[in-house]
Amino acid sequence: MIHAHLTAAPERSRTLLTRARILEAARQELDRDPESGLGDIAEAAGVVRRTAPGHFSGRAALMEGLVEEAT
Repeated sequence: MIHAHLTAAPERSRTLLTRARILEAARQELDRDPESGLGDIAEAAGVVRRTAPGHFSGRAALMEGLVEEAT
């Protein structure tokens, strides 16, 4: 049981770091081009295209994430 807890922590940390990279890239890309899509943002974040929708179900969810982070 302890082993599962210890291996989950690095995975959670990596997930949070990836999410933060996507949000930072979103800020930059949307400043540059307000019409940027999730694919553009994923590329700017240095993640594969299918990673961004894994963290944000769509553009609206990404915008909500940006607002949450700002508050």
